[in-house]
Amino acid sequence: MAQMYVVVQRKNPFKPQETPKFYATARSTRKVDTDEVIKRIAERSSYSIGELKGCITEFLLEIKNQLELGNIVILGDLGRFRVTVSTGLATETAKEFKPITCIKKAHVRFLPGDMLLDMCKALKYTLYKPDKDDDDEEPTDPGDGGGEAPDPTV
Repeated sequence: MAQMYVVVQRKNPFKPQETPKFYATARSTRKVDTDEVIKRIAERSSYSIGELKGCITEFLLEIKNQLELGNIVILGDLGRFRVTVSTGLATETAKEFKPITCIKKAHVRFLPGDMLLDMCKALKYTLYKPDKDDDDEEPTDPGDGGGEAPDPTV
């Protein structure tokens, strides 16, 4: 199946005087939770829903534990998770730097591996055309970060 997209008009925040241009933004069809993924795996494997739920719950907990320990978690060809930090208050010297006051917050970053990168290269695209039945569906916000922002260097 093709990746759906919508075309949205945006101004370049670095060049607000320029005429807005049109950009593609990915459009998700729906959200799939862990329970649905587990159910689908159970239907095509010999594992029960309970076994899968327990295993996946423990797996996710261990990923969190490893990130808390400062480790990078590599999930094979899927990709890797790591923690980064943002400095809120820089200091003149390293001795003055105190994490409690100088580190603003931590972030979890995901770097896709070959499996996801190859999937992205092979994607086909289809313009999203809303049906009349989609009125009940939660709309996707085009500004949710799903698309690419204008490149300020162009």
